[in-house]
Amino acid sequence: MSNYDTQEHEVLDYYSQAHAERMLEPTEPHDGCYLLVDDEQVEEPVAFRSIEGATDWCGCYANYTVYKLKKVL
Repeated sequence: MSNYDTQEHEVLDYYSQAHAERMLEPTEPHDGCYLLVDDEQVEEPVAFRSIEGATDWCGCYANYTVYKLKKVL
């Protein structure tokens, strides 16, 4: 029984980590996502599932704005 508990925890940890990584990766624009926009219009806008993904992506660059998309037409 103890072995089953260990495997179960490993699987849950794996899925938790995969979800966290997925939230930080770029995605297609969709309702409720966060859009990172280059204010100088040099780079194309990039969509993320979380605000953390958008802010991590741009790092410390001051010329970016993050918008939350309410509805994608």
